[in-house]
Formats: sequence, structure tokens, C-alpha cells
Amino acid sequence: MDEDPRRDEARRLRVDPGLSLTELMKHFGVGSATLTDWLRGIAPPEWTRRPNAKDELRAQAVVLREQGWSVNDLAGKLGVAKSTAWSWVKHIPLDPDSDRARQKQEHSALMNAERWEAHNAERTRRERDERAKAVRELGEITERDVLVGGALVYMCEGAKAKPWRRLDRLKFINSDPRLHRLFLAFLALHGRGPETLRYRVHIHETADAEAAGDWWSERLEVPRELFERPTIKRHNPATRRMNTGADYHGCLIIAVPRSRELYWRIEGVMEALDASG
Repeated sequence: MDEDPRRDEARRLRVDPGLSLTELMKHFGVGSATLTDWLRGIAPPEWTRRPNAKDELRAQAVVLREQGWSVNDLAGKLGVAKSTAWSWVKHIPLDPDSDRARQKQEHSALMNAERWEAHNAERTRRERDERAKAVRELGEITERDVLVGGALVYMCEGAKAKPWRRLDRLKFINSDPRLHRLFLAFLALHGRGPETLRYRVHIHETADAEAAGDWWSERLEVPRELFERPTIKRHNPATRRMNTGADYHGCLIIAVPRSRELYWRIEGVMEALDASG
């Protein structure tokens, strides 16, 4: 098959004046495949060698990678796929101690703190609302409420009789002064005032027992002289204690002398509640 005479003309025009492929295809009315075959071995004119747009991005990616940018950050910054960013910088290991890495860690910590602060604020608001709602729903507290509530908290936190051990007095121990105040109100209903009771702080030896006694006396409005010598719990190095610091005041034991009949009354309240269910 004879060679197309236009081939030599196309090759000449490609060199001088240096027409583009589009211009040559339009001039000769041929497709890109034919023109590519005609021009085989001829370098494109210098003016058609436009730089690849991604060459600049690749160079920028390398610079940023050396500054400590992650692949995810590079992809977002340069607007390319993560796979593309990785192919450009995979030969450069990420420096975890770079300024960029430290900035990201600090920013992440700040964002987490802000989110956690917002979460805590919302949780605090919801807790306050629920507590206020419960107070409104409960309304005025009656003597019957104190009778039932006092019996319940004692059966949860107080000493109880066993088949092998009779109980001749009430003994209540807890670390929450609210429960103690409820128990004291229960006792007051039965004519047992604070001065008829005995109080003893039970606390770890690493804490300030005297200061704890003062704290309990103030919270319960009980004269400090009614407090007996504190019971000190010895330190166990193998135990990991969480109840430490300024908010730790130990537990308070309230003993009620000559309270056997009162204990029977508490058992009676529990039997009534059990029967009602």
C-alpha cells in the first residue's frame, strides 16, 4: 500500500511552524490515530509542552510531608485522593515529633476539651432539671415519708440482726450526710434526739480524722463533744483507693443506745412494705 503523501507534509508542519495535533487534524481532516502514526519519532514543539498541573501539587505535597503532614491532611489540603497523596509521599516517613504533629495533637486536645465541656454543661443542666422535677413531684415530706425512708436507709446501711446474733441497738454507717440526716429525722420521730446518740468517725489513717469530725459535726448540726474517739483504718499498700483528697471525710457511725424496740419497728415497716408488693 502506497504511503499517504500527506504524511511528509504533516511531519514538516509539526516541526515548522510547529502546529499542534489539533491544528494538524483539522488541516488534514484525519483522526488522532492516523496523525499519531504519521508523526511517530517527531518530538512535539516546545510550546506545546505545558507543565502537568499535578507536578506542582506533587512538589507541594513533598514539602508538606517533610513538615509532618499526614496523608489525610495532604489529600484535604491539595484536593486529591488519599491514594494519590500516598503515592507521592510514601517514600517520606511521617515524623511524629514534627511541629505539625504537635500542633495537631494540641488542636485535637483542645477540641476534645471543648466538646467535653459542652457535654458536661448539658449533662449538668439535665441533672439539675431532673432533680428539680423530682422535688416538685414529691411535694411536702410527711412524717410517714420519713418513717418509711428512714427504715429503708437503715435496712440498706445499718447493722441487722442475724439468727445467731440478736441486735440490741441500732448502728448506722455511711459516707453520705444526706442519709444520716434522714436517719436522724427518723429517730427524732421516735423521741430520740441527737444528744441521746453516739457518733464515731471511721476513717483511713492517711486522712485528718479531727478535721473529718469537725466536718460531720457541721453537716449534721451535732455538737462536736458528742463524737467519740475515731476509728482509724490502717493503710494497705496493695489497695488502690479512690476516696482520697480534700473531699474524703470517712464514714460516720451513729449508734443508738437501748434501741431494740426501735429496730423491731424498722423490721415491721419492712414487713408492711413487703406485704404491699
